[in-house]
Amino acid sequence: MSVNKTSEIKLREMKVPEDYKQLANLLNMIDPDSTTAQSIEEEDRQMPATSNFKLNEDGLLVGFGRTRVVAEDEKGQIVGYGASFRAPWVDPGNLGSVFCVHPDFRGKGIGERILAHLENWANENKASVFSSIVMDWIDDSLPFVQNRGFVVDAHIFDLELDLNQFNFAKYEDTVEQVTKSGIQFTTLGELHGEDSESKLYELCVETSKDNPGQYSSLPPFEQWRKEFLPEATSREEWVFLAVEGERIIGVSQLFSTEDDGVLYTNYTGVQKEYRGRGIAKALKLRSIDAAMKAGAHTLTTDSEEKNAPMQHINRSLGYIPGKGHYRILKQLRK
Repeated sequence: MSVNKTSEIKLREMKVPEDYKQLANLLNMIDPDSTTAQSIEEEDRQMPATSNFKLNEDGLLVGFGRTRVVAEDEKGQIVGYGASFRAPWVDPGNLGSVFCVHPDFRGKGIGERILAHLENWANENKASVFSSIVMDWIDDSLPFVQNRGFVVDAHIFDLELDLNQFNFAKYEDTVEQVTKSGIQFTTLGELHGEDSESKLYELCVETSKDNPGQYSSLPPFEQWRKEFLPEATSREEWVFLAVEGERIIGVSQLFSTEDDGVLYTNYTGVQKEYRGRGIAKALKLRSIDAAMKAGAHTLTTDSEEKNAPMQHINRSLGYIPGKGHYRILKQLRK
């Protein structure tokens, strides 16, 4: 890669492991407590060492590949970062990306240079769609990408529930009414086994298709299992299920977080033909009850702005919206 210099800032390829610490510091400055040098290194260990891009029979990009660059000042400080990547299970033609600039160095053309490098790499590899995210709380971030051909695909934001103020008795009838309709509630811990995990995966595949916050298809089962049931942050007793007979028709799940007393609702979904019967709300109430019994004082989640049913459930339970991000797309080839 050629080295570019403007105002004593150069772009260069990321060095591993030398850049881990500075990169984590930069990312945490923009989004506090979002990562560590160790977690970036661990993620790298799970990545293939080389790219294996190719075009499929429809002329669409498939396979794995990525590029990473940093913007460095004359003192060797990393003031910007950009990465473009695709995993083998992502929809053909699509490439994802992330990019950011140190707050003190914005407005100097660094972000534009990083983005141009990533987009050039996407074009060189014949990607069809280039995706990324920008934070909704960083001034001018959305106009910046819109002026460069991106369109908003989704607006996903965090929500927070104060469990110390939550009156569970107010909602006791909700779970009881759903149970009277023939739906039973259990956990993956009680239905432990490969068959239940397989059924749960099928449920997530189907329900994700209707989730405006979901981008691209879910990964294959084994990769999904690593992400959906991580040993470090989840447990089978925190995977709450709604079942009818032998069929799993709904799920809501808790994750632990690095903050004491704070749990996260990772996913909630119900099969299409069962929606509108209060099942999703009942599942979330089961998770709220478990979170309170676990001693949590706060429950967080996120939701897409256009997901009206889930927005209604979250607001009715007392969730307060917070910061978020825009998912943005740019069409490169048809």
